[in-house]
Amino acid sequence: MNLKALSLIPAALLMCGSLRLNAQEFDLDSMTLSEVTAIEVPEAAAGISKAKPKPMPQKEWTVLVFMNAKNDLSESHLLGMVGKWAERDIKEMKQVGTTDKVNIVVEHGKAGEGSRRLLINKKGGFLSSGETEYSEDKNSDMGDYRRVIDFVKWGKQTFPAKKYMLVLWNHGLGWIDPNLQQHSAGTGTGNKGILFDDETKNYVRTHQLGEILRQAGYVDILMQNACLQQMAEVLYEMKDGAGLFVGSEETMLAQGFDYEKLLNFMNADTNFTHEKFSDFLMNWYREFYAGGMSIGPLTMPLDSIPATLSVVRPGPLSALPAQLDAFAAAVMGNNETSAVKKAVAGVIRFTSIDPSDKKKLIAYYADLYDFADIVGRNAASAEARRAAESLKSFIKNDLVLRKIGLNADAENGYDYSKTGGLAINMTLKAVNVPPQLAQVHETDYSTLSLSRDSQWDEFLSWTDGVWRN
Repeated sequence: MNLKALSLIPAALLMCGSLRLNAQEFDLDSMTLSEVTAIEVPEAAAGISKAKPKPMPQKEWTVLVFMNAKNDLSESHLLGMVGKWAERDIKEMKQVGTTDKVNIVVEHGKAGEGSRRLLINKKGGFLSSGETEYSEDKNSDMGDYRRVIDFVKWGKQTFPAKKYMLVLWNHGLGWIDPNLQQHSAGTGTGNKGILFDDETKNYVRTHQLGEILRQAGYVDILMQNACLQQMAEVLYEMKDGAGLFVGSEETMLAQGFDYEKLLNFMNADTNFTHEKFSDFLMNWYREFYAGGMSIGPLTMPLDSIPATLSVVRPGPLSALPAQLDAFAAAVMGNNETSAVKKAVAGVIRFTSIDPSDKKKLIAYYADLYDFADIVGRNAASAEARRAAESLKSFIKNDLVLRKIGLNADAENGYDYSKTGGLAINMTLKAVNVPPQLAQVHETDYSTLSLSRDSQWDEFLSWTDGVWRN
């Protein structure tokens, strides 16, 4: 990443968080996996009105946006000209509003004000708010996964549709669930998971993402308007609960998705195919980065900031463990240590958990396609080369429907056009790993579903040894 250019953008303008390596900050008593899976969501989470409005007529689509701005995304500034990212996105929604084809429904959590559940309408004039409020909760915990479940179930019941889109709007930190004691608001100054509530100090863990869809029910499209969420470990948790996954391997600017354009696209053809939808997103992202980001009267160039966006098919995720195992077995079985060292050193890595880590020495997340490509090009054995090509083909032709990688990380020589659309946990480039990292993770990587169903965690133990010995 061109950190010099990125440094012009405050961390609060990114839909992600970072972890400072301070051992004193990581010891929250947090919910365990067994506790998560044992809990069924109550009929209504605490503080949510149990009132059941008369259901609306069935439409083609209902878009459900769980918008957690109970953090610095509620209001942040650059030279006094930028702020209120949630309100900006809601304003975009009001340019189109709910139509006879598409409902747009939001739970908007705002710093210091709790949350409100809204039906977004087309704003018609000065006296029109462009929204219908259904409930308000001054004490909402927007970091509680059970609240997401309740919102989705309520939204489906109240605004029935043939198809549903769920947007999770907040910061993101990939699979890492950070231990947390004293969280300070402001991306880059504290620790973020996904759907982080700065006031309750709660957030949705990786395991809980799958639980949301299991209990709330299937959604046709799941979009994560957050950083670093388009990775194998995260999507594998949710693979049975959605028809399509949209997200970024890298950081996303707080500008997020363009909801006016998204809603216009959906209303123009409610029977759009996955391919047409994906092409729309890729074209929009390319045009957005080419045109720059509007900041008050100024336009900030984005041509030096690396970015990714991809659309992943959930179905093939079930075959991912077998693909990873075959690749790992061929590489380890043929002792391809030289190829692995080159791949660990050169693979495209995404934003580090430490914002000062320009060399990405402790950047956990790497592009899976690029890693397989480097290993394959440098492997001595034909078996390892075939396994690498097989994994690349699976990612390109089966798993990832569309992907785009823009710009370059000049500091590390990464060409983002070579990204394959899916990140995965990787051996760190740091030869001497900071001891504080052991205290960062609340969730043990080996307990994730992908780790249980594949040998990737064992493979990483082997690559760790290869890299550091």
